[in-house]
Amino acid sequence: MINVSDFSFNYGSRRIINGISFQAKPGQVTVFMGRNGAGKTTLIKAIVHSSRAKPRPGTAKSIETVGTLSYLNQHTEADLPFSVFETVLIGKVAKLGLRTAQQDVDDVNEILDMLELQPLRNVAIRNLSGGQRQKVFIGQAMVKKPDVLLLDEPTSALDIENQYRILQQIKSLTVARHITTVVSLHQIDLIERFADHIVVLHEGKIYAEGAPNKVFTEQLFREVYSVDAILESVKDRILFGFDLLDNPHISATQQHTSKCCQN
Repeated sequence: MINVSDFSFNYGSRRIINGISFQAKPGQVTVFMGRNGAGKTTLIKAIVHSSRAKPRPGTAKSIETVGTLSYLNQHTEADLPFSVFETVLIGKVAKLGLRTAQQDVDDVNEILDMLELQPLRNVAIRNLSGGQRQKVFIGQAMVKKPDVLLLDEPTSALDIENQYRILQQIKSLTVARHITTVVSLHQIDLIERFADHIVVLHEGKIYAEGAPNKVFTEQLFREVYSVDAILESVKDRILFGFDLLDNPHISATQQHTSKCCQN
């Protein structure tokens, strides 16, 4: 579990996150969404740092995590002299000794099978495509069998099919192993399909949170993303259509008010 209570963060004198509180629960995929610069990566890094830092005596932590944590950031180092198998195995580095246990090898092979990477197991990661490398590093994060899994834009280098396959596998593992999974995403269709709980960050605060069918509204897309949205519910799914606002030089709220007054 991740529990965030009244957390704030500054870059110098600029406040990026301002007193937010929420919970991410085991067995669920929690998605952070919001515009570029909204604080999604900052919040994920703060959770990682908090899990490693020891609280000062007599003080309460504003971010608490329960269990072992695994983290995949946006910028992974791919120019390394390791094969696909070795790169995923590094995910278990805290356990590795002079000899690799058979269980560790079995765990790596399970992940390679799951991510359809077995044919590439002996290929150096520097020789892979960007999407293939991304799958390898996702495997490295997952092989640790964490209690808490943090993934910062894990599908950014993947094609549409692999975006859906990877997130389906992450969702299945989250449920099967009762993992607390937190993912930052921009793709609205992926968020709608795989998120159990959404936290929308906007102007340093939580604009909205909850299940997709509660969070996704025309007002949210106007005020957070400055786009007009058409939402339609079909067989318990949400279909989307987006367009730019008529006048990008005034705020989304002002445009909505103006339209209401004209109607």
